[in-house]
Amino acid sequence: MSFTSFGDQIFSILKLAWDKAPQIILTLVLGTILIKVISLVIGGAIRVSRANEAMKGILMTVINIALWLFLLAAIMQQVGLTQIALALSGGTVILGLAISSGSSAFVQDLVSGLFLAEDPDFKVGDRLKIEDVEGVIERMDARKIRLRDDKGLLHIFPNSTFDKAAWIVIQKRVRG
Repeated sequence: MSFTSFGDQIFSILKLAWDKAPQIILTLVLGTILIKVISLVIGGAIRVSRANEAMKGILMTVINIALWLFLLAAIMQQVGLTQIALALSGGTVILGLAISSGSSAFVQDLVSGLFLAEDPDFKVGDRLKIEDVEGVIERMDARKIRLRDDKGLLHIFPNSTFDKAAWIVIQKRVRG
């Protein structure tokens, strides 16, 4: 490829972008508004979650980057840079899959926590045994269960541990 043909290609892309400027500006404005709305909705859901602040920040950053990359891909598609747009979209999807597979234990703990919270044989104050640990359920949250043994040691288990394993109910707390 000669320098002249490369320059001609750049010029033709710029001319196409100029011809489609109103459409590109409209996409940019509507896309920005849509990104803000999606960020507010997802951000609100994340804020009420019990995840720590660092996790919330990381999650919002990843979501915002993905949304902006999709908007950039849409604009490149309009200019005629389809292959770059597809590469950006595909890269974003791969990034999302990598994050979701890495966070599968997190999601599994959340879902297990929901089921355990509804289990009548599993409440704060109950004494139970799992694996080689016997103790009283001191606290349950979205991701972890804390058992205090007779020596005063606090054992912290991911919720999914209880969902996957059998536990023995030693004594139910008297509820009045």
